[in-house]
Amino acid sequence: MNVSITDGKGRPILVISDDGKMAVARYPDMETEYKKYAVECFKTLTDGDWRKLERFLNFEEDDNEFCS
Repeated sequence: MNVSITDGKGRPILVISDDGKMAVARYPDMETEYKKYAVECFKTLTDGDWRKLERFLNFEEDDNEFCS
């Protein structure tokens, strides 16, 4: 079963697949609370670079997708 977390506008911000892979979406108008939540989930569930995720969410990275 996939797990999907949405923001207040119903847009997916975090999706975890059956095999444990995580994808994070970003939006120019994404509220800070959702960014913080995505980073906290990422830190808790992976050993990946959560700072890179923060940069991605704040549009400081040129990448258009973030998967772990």
